Amino acid sequence: MNRASILLISCVLLGFSSCNSTGVSDPVVSVHESNAEMEAAIATAKKTFGHFLENWETMPNDGASIKFGIPSSDESLEHIWFQPTKITDTEITGVCGNMPAKVPGLKLGDTRTFKKSELTDWMILDGADCYGGYTI
Repeated sequence: MNRASILLISCVLLGFSSCNSTGVSDPVVSVHESNAEMEAAIATAKKTFGHFLENWETMPNDGASIKFGIPSSDESLEHIWFQPTKITDTEITGVCGNMPAKVPGLKLGDTRTFKKSELTDWMILDGADCYGGYTI
């Protein structure tokens, strides 16, 4: 198995697990748009994204992912993890690391580009250590 396959599998697992939990959780969790805890977690992820940028390619890790809120078929946002492949000053390109539940035309392994301002979380795994993952 090559490194890209291992990273993609890691990203899928990232979407199902929490930095603060050893168990596996339901991959789709509904949260109301105006949930104060979730809004605070997203704000923290955006505020600390510089830590991700400083480390995702340079520190030894088992996987790095960035989460984006994507419009779904029921007119809500579905938050999906992507393995970044390119990050510029304004955009992030990545490979879909979750099986979308309600996003037409998006599937596991697809590549998409987002505005950097659209991120809702980030995570770097290094063995048992997890950095980021504020929304999980």
